[in-house]
Amino acid sequence: MYGNQQITDKEIMMNILGSYKLAIEMLSHAAVEAANESIRREYINLLNSTLEDQRAVWTAVNQRGWYPVKAAQPQDIQEARNKFKQPVGMM
Repeated sequence: MYGNQQITDKEIMMNILGSYKLAIEMLSHAAVEAANESIRREYINLLNSTLEDQRAVWTAVNQRGWYPVKAAQPQDIQEARNKFKQPVGMM
């Protein structure tokens, strides 16, 4: 950093969380695009492992109050269910 500024634990954890989000996007895309089934399975395994690691970091961040979330309302949950039940291309 500049001068006497120090990076906080929160900044480090939020950066790590952002890095996991980027890795998840990249692995998801790679799995979708993989033509070889063996490679596709490997990407999916890596994606699942990365999702688990991301969740652990998110939980730590959330427990410290750095990433608070508002509880979803029942109607919001139903809207999300309906949205993702639609066939691809119908959204």
